[in-house]
Parts: sequence; structure tokens; C-alpha cells
Amino acid sequence: MSKEIKILQKIDKALAKGNFNIAIEGLTLLLKTRPEDNKLLMARGEAYLRSENFEAGLTDLAKVVEADSQNITALVNFSVALIRCNMQSEAKPVLEYVLELDPKNFDAHINLCNVYQSLGKSEESLKLSIRAIEIRPDSIIAYNNLGTAFGDLNMVKEARDALAIAHSIDPTYITTAINLAQIEIKLNHFIDAQVIYEKLLTYKNISPAETDIVKYYLSYCYLQLGQIAKGWDYYEYGTGSLLPVTALRSRRKFNQPQWNGEKLGDKTLLIWREQGLGDEIEFATCLTDVFESGVNVILECDSRLVNIFKRTFPTFCVRTESIQEDFYPIYGDFDIQCAIGSLPRLFRRDITQFNRKTIPLNILNPNIQTYHDRLTKYANKKLIGICWRSGVFSIGRNLNYTALIDWKELLSCDDFQFVNLQYGECENELIEVEQSLGVQILRWPDLDLKNDLENVLALIKNLDSVVTVGTAVSSLSASCNIPTFILMKQSWLMLGQINNYPWYECVVPIVSDNDTHIAEKIHIIPQLIRSL
Repeated sequence: MSKEIKILQKIDKALAKGNFNIAIEGLTLLLKTRPEDNKLLMARGEAYLRSENFEAGLTDLAKVVEADSQNITALVNFSVALIRCNMQSEAKPVLEYVLELDPKNFDAHINLCNVYQSLGKSEESLKLSIRAIEIRPDSIIAYNNLGTAFGDLNMVKEARDALAIAHSIDPTYITTAINLAQIEIKLNHFIDAQVIYEKLLTYKNISPAETDIVKYYLSYCYLQLGQIAKGWDYYEYGTGSLLPVTALRSRRKFNQPQWNGEKLGDKTLLIWREQGLGDEIEFATCLTDVFESGVNVILECDSRLVNIFKRTFPTFCVRTESIQEDFYPIYGDFDIQCAIGSLPRLFRRDITQFNRKTIPLNILNPNIQTYHDRLTKYANKKLIGICWRSGVFSIGRNLNYTALIDWKELLSCDDFQFVNLQYGECENELIEVEQSLGVQILRWPDLDLKNDLENVLALIKNLDSVVTVGTAVSSLSASCNIPTFILMKQSWLMLGQINNYPWYECVVPIVSDNDTHIAEKIHIIPQLIRSL
């Protein structure tokens, strides 16, 4: 028996037992003498994927498809590697090409469905799921994808039905169980979701990467239910390799260790931003704790906040986030690092710690005076800032936002003067409502409500209150200590509280029932404002 045959037999046995690293060693040995052998490259690429070394798998499979652009199996596997490397946009044309070559290719339908889902193309994802079921009517994966597509379209009942079918096909399929739990969360059934997730963690067939996903999603259940310490601990799993890009806390990578609250001495700590502007501002309430500890800090934040944070935390070195294309930092001038969203795990582990006094944002007095002067002639009325939707649109998100005309009952109050805080294209909507209701909503063409946060904060500081949906405006207003009414659904950010928003004392959450639109409680706001 030749040496090569022995190696191939060893590879086959290793693959059969799931010993992918041993198989990879054997394939690498053979590729030393045959570096362009597509079968060996394909086998090693697949082994890399199964061992969750997605970048290495991508490299091998790219070579295969470059050599044979009509190798459907290689193209599909290549697309999987792209997806696992969070390169969904690059995977999309590959899979569309596969369907040109083979219109009934089941795997291409499934993977392209996942790509469309991650890119926010929910309707296209739904269509592909239905086609996949037509190809394989007994496929758990096809029904699972159908359920997630319905869920993305906020068709919750249909999503639950599809996922129930998938779950009945194979009750041990972890992905479907995760998606069922997500639907329970959409229905505000957090305890039911918690039970599903905790049961998943006991499954013997759950992989380390799947465990990370479950713990991360479970963190939101714990936080929602007021189990704050455990919630923040599990929140740390929010960078798992299998998480959809839209669910990732961040894609940043570091060689420096993560800070866990230990004393640092002369070491320099990098605190870096993550997620959206509103999240960053709310998590920044924990910067007071770091600032008062006297630690050497480099703070990387949204560019719009740099000067504001420089004034607020004068001992910090503040700069915009600095990331290379490979997601590693540009600069290496720090010893240890911590995401801003990880600070609550260190400083807000129970609800009483949210009562501590934090340093307010330092807003420029001349800017405050500018907007004071502009608003002086309206001093006989209460000045109310309004924001009714986000700048990010999707079917699911729009259910938690409003149209300006939905605010008719509030806008018709003649003892209030309204000030626009809604960024993005909204001028036509403003004009239409002004003409329809005979009201004036103040706004200034020289104020960029999205990018000029220095002046946005100065404007807000002059208001009597702000009414908003769940956008960054609520965080900006609250950080100015302005009474803020948020129209919202029950949220994990409330940390198990019912009528209290722990992050800011000045915030009043106006929480609507799960089966009603958030606009339905606008009618109670005028009296709440008048009672201030």
C-alpha cells in the first residue's frame, strides 16, 4: 500500500469521526506535492469550513472556483465560506450564478435565502424559501428559512406556524429552536424564550459557536426579565462567528486582552464604540465610573461625539474609531481594551447601580445661547421637540415608528410650540401636516440634525420636553436631562422595570401593548407634559 493511499485512508477516517484538524493535516501534506489539485483543495476547504476556520476555507475554495467556474458544488461551498466571513454581498452574485447554471439547486436556494435575509431583502428571501420547499417538501431547513422570512416581515403567526413544522421534522435542530425563541421574544413571551434557550444549552449536539449564539440571545431575555448581572455576562457573546451581521455587536478584532475591571496601574485602556449612536450615548453613562477611577483612557467614539466627549472627560484621549480593513485597530498605543457596551457588565450589575450620578455632557454655552435667542419669541408656550421615526427603514422597524400625522392629537395642542428633531428627508411630511392642522413646527435650514450634534444638543437644552420614538434622539435628549417621553414597546433596555427607564431619571417610557401600535398612546402625553 502506497504512502499516499495510507494518508487518504487516514483522512477519510478523520472526516468520518469529525476529526477535521487531522484531515486538514493530511490534505495539507498531499497538497505540498500537488498544490493545484482541485479535489484536494476542495476537500481541505470543506474541512476548514466544518472546523469553523472559515477564512482558510475561503482561500482554498476560491482557488477551486477560479480554476473551474462551473463547478457547482465548489461554487456553493465558496458562497458558504463568504457568508461565514460576513461577506454576504460578495456571496449574492455567486449564488445567483449557481441558480443560472442549475435553477433547482436546493443548497443555492437555501444559502441565497440567508444572504437576502442578512441584506434586509425579506420579500426575496420569502420567495426563495417557498421555492426551496417546492424542491424539497420535507426539508427542515427550507421551513426554517420560511419562518425567519415571515418573521422579518413581521408576519409573526405565519412565522410561528412555519417554524413549528420545521421543529416537528427534527426537534433537535438547533437553528429552528433558536428562531422559535426569537419569535417568542417578538411576542413578548420572554420567559418562554428563556426556557427554549436554556434547554438548548443542555443539548449534546450544540457546537461551541452555536452555544455562543444562544447565550447572546439569552442575554436579552435575562436583561428584559431583570436578571441584570447574568444578562450582561451573556451579552459578551455578541461577537460569535455564526451571528448574522445585523445581530453582531461589532466585527472589531484585537490582539490586546479585554479589560474585566481589574486595576490597571500605568496601563492604557482603549474604550471603543459599538452599535448605533443611541446605544453609544446610553452606554457612555458608564464612562463616569471609568473617569473617576483615574485610569489612562483612549476613547474611540462616533466622529460626531469627539469634541463633546473631549470636553466632558478632559483626561481622556478622545478620537474617532480607527479600524483597518481586517477589523484590527490602526493604532497599537494601548495595552488593554473594552467595548463601551461591556462597561455595564462592570459597573451596572444590579438596578441600584443605575441610581449613581453621572457626568452630564458638556455642551457649548454659546451654542445654547444661539438657540435660546431663536426661541425667545415662543417663551409663552412649552417648547416640545418631536421625533417620530428612525432614519433606518424596514417593515419590522416601521411597526415601532409612526407617521407625523399620527401625532395629530398632540400637535393640535395650542399651548405647545413644536420643534423638529427628526433627521433625514421629512420636509414634505412636515409641510403637509402643518397645512392640514394649521400648526407651525420650528426648524432651521442651517441645522444638520443628523451630523451637527453640538448644535442639536444645544437646541435640545432649550426645550421643555421631548417626545420621540426609540431613536438616538431619546438618548440625546435624556443626556441633556430634558424630560423625555419615549413611545415604545417593552424593551430589554428597561431591565425588567415597568414604568421606569433605568438609564436616565428624566425619561418616561410610554409603553404600548404588544398587539397595538405605539401611536395609540400619544393622547396621554399632553397632560403628562402639562404636569411637569
